Amino acid sequence: MAGLGVVAAGSLSRDAAAADPYTGPLWVHLHASGGWDPTSLCDPKGAMSVEEQERREAMNRSYLNADIGTAGNLRFAPVGGNAEFFQKHHSRLLVINGIDTATNSHDAGVRNTWSGTLREGKPGFAALVAGVHGGELPMGFISNGGYDTTANLVAVTRVPDTGLLQRLAYPNRIDPSNNENLEQYHTDATMTRILEARQARHGVKLEQQRLPHVKQAMSTLFTSRVGQNELKQLIQFLPEKFEDASLRRQAQVALAAYRAGICVSANLTIGGFDTHGNHDDSHIPRLTQICDGVDFLLAAAEEQGIADRIVIVVGSDFGRTPGYNEGNGKDHWNITSMMLVGAGIPGNRVIGATDDRHNPLEVDPVTLAPKQGGVRITPGHIHKALRRLAGIADDPLVQRFPLSEEEDLPIFG
Repeated sequence: MAGLGVVAAGSLSRDAAAADPYTGPLWVHLHASGGWDPTSLCDPKGAMSVEEQERREAMNRSYLNADIGTAGNLRFAPVGGNAEFFQKHHSRLLVINGIDTATNSHDAGVRNTWSGTLREGKPGFAALVAGVHGGELPMGFISNGGYDTTANLVAVTRVPDTGLLQRLAYPNRIDPSNNENLEQYHTDATMTRILEARQARHGVKLEQQRLPHVKQAMSTLFTSRVGQNELKQLIQFLPEKFEDASLRRQAQVALAAYRAGICVSANLTIGGFDTHGNHDDSHIPRLTQICDGVDFLLAAAEEQGIADRIVIVVGSDFGRTPGYNEGNGKDHWNITSMMLVGAGIPGNRVIGATDDRHNPLEVDPVTLAPKQGGVRITPGHIHKALRRLAGIADDPLVQRFPLSEEEDLPIFG
């Protein structure tokens, strides 16, 4: 609770009450923490025979190459909930395969995937777009984990518990989570007197200070203590019942904050992908949860009338090795994939490719078709394109963090 309060203070200190409600796109980053296996999802590589499935060098023991599924122009591994997901959403999905993260380190891989660079301390795209469009909003950037380095461009609001929001928004209620019981600790008249007394005391204390930075810190703390209006605004858009699945709950909070006009971007996250042992049994169910989370987000956005104002980007630290280790697991592999869907994203399209051992194929920088001697796709290419898509590439704030070493690729057309 204290953590969320401190973070809110950093945002509210910039006169959040004066900020206009945000109406641009909601940018959602869904992070598969630990390094997912694209060959079990959107870049399928099945075993060539039943005999090969028994060998350690098999690309995948869970399915044969002959059983790979198709939906429109997309191919998918025939495991878990992939078939239902791709058949339902292929017309809106953009898959980017053969992305070289240039690392097998978790920290570096997460940083590169979500900021477009291996350099430390650089803000992720979610922080950049929130800094440009929602720096004065109380919950401009919501994070449930993943890469949330901001370089001080925007305050990040971490929401570990949905019940926490209600307790913070309604501090005078005895049981904020019970909408049937609105009993309060104090009457409204008493609360008014308390707030007036606190305001008067704050004014006196400010007058006793002469250093501007001390006054600013005092005002920030005071605002964070009394400024529950934005949270109350959020509460009215939260559902009466939260979903059981973690990704769904995270999505519900992000959508509610967006509809309240106080959120620009959100990080959603699901863990358990670092499957060095028992890969298939542990990994595939988690991929199904990702498909379910994206499907829920799209369905909920449609129901709430904001389907044309949401962009979802799905990625991970890196990929998993071609072949298995002695523990039936897969280890770290620097080649990965990303999936995107939403406003401005061309659907039913695959960019990039890998060979039968999941090594990246270079692409033509103009047509993006596989071409020997072309360009190897990196996260930096994708982030350059995302900045253009969001209309922030030329913003002075964004230009402080250039990605000049990467070519401009027409990833979104």
